[in-house]
Amino acid sequence: MHQSAKGSVPEAAVAIITCAGPDEAILLLKRVENDRDPWSGHYAFPGGKRECDDDTIYQTCLREVYEETGITLADADLQRVCEPARAGRNVKAPILVQPYVFNLDTRPPVTVEQKEIDSHVWLSVRSFKQVDLHRVHEIVPDMTRPVFPMNDYYIWGFTYGLLCRLLDVDVAAVPGWNG
Repeated sequence: MHQSAKGSVPEAAVAIITCAGPDEAILLLKRVENDRDPWSGHYAFPGGKRECDDDTIYQTCLREVYEETGITLADADLQRVCEPARAGRNVKAPILVQPYVFNLDTRPPVTVEQKEIDSHVWLSVRSFKQVDLHRVHEIVPDMTRPVFPMNDYYIWGFTYGLLCRLLDVDVAAVPGWNG
């Protein structure tokens, strides 16, 4: 039921956790700075790589969410299984990731796993849908991408792309983006 319909087998899973109140928001984690992590310091959804003890990629998702946030998700919270997507297209070893969308009535307490996660934030869906708040930023020399600014960094790449697809944000409408 929770497996991907594609022929490729996802190596990792993420949970897109939405909360209806008080203002519709999505949970994002800011990863710690780590020279060996290609996603170091980035904003990301809770999730991670499949381990040998995980019977399914869905189980990977639930385990990773609990490990990183202390949140226990229930099957009844699952709203949608998205198409798998490649993460890390700009690094040497991209991986196929299975996204799951969960909907919770209220924001649960979040206890971040401090070795991997620096902090968490509830991203306002209403703000993210305002395309005039998005920017174009040079991520590294000669690599410019659309981003959503945060207080101390920005959302970009895999997480940005999933949010845009999920929330029907037209990336072509980002001011200054000619991608």
